[in-house]
Amino acid sequence: MNNDGSAPHQTPPPLQQSPEKTAATDEQKRSVRGYLRIFVALVAAVLLTSGLALPWKLVPLALGVAAIAVGIVTLVKVVRYNTGPTQVFVTSLGLVASVVMTLGLGLAVATWDSTEKLESCLANALTISAQDECRDQFTTGLLPR
Repeated sequence: MNNDGSAPHQTPPPLQQSPEKTAATDEQKRSVRGYLRIFVALVAAVLLTSGLALPWKLVPLALGVAAIAVGIVTLVKVVRYNTGPTQVFVTSLGLVASVVMTLGLGLAVATWDSTEKLESCLANALTISAQDECRDQFTTGLLPR
């Protein structure tokens, strides 16, 4: 016992060293490449289908949600298996792009009536000034002047 009545201070056991990272096996690399291919295909599909009109905007929205889920799994695998900075960069960039596109598509679906009016107006607009007028009507009231 110490003079203050407490038990003597015991030093904690030393921290264990983390095991050295081993190189990814061929099977792990194949798995990462497979997930990366699926992820890139989903992001490309979202990008290519995002211009569809309502009600078809639900398709790229679903693809975007799937891309986000697969992108997160891919990023975890890329980091866990330490497959290289290029794959980390590509996966991160694709994940950010899919999140941004999915949020934009979700907003378009959430404002279904307004988006439908804009799309029908743009479909009937024959000139650039008519298209600009459609966009002006759509944004009136949305943004402060």
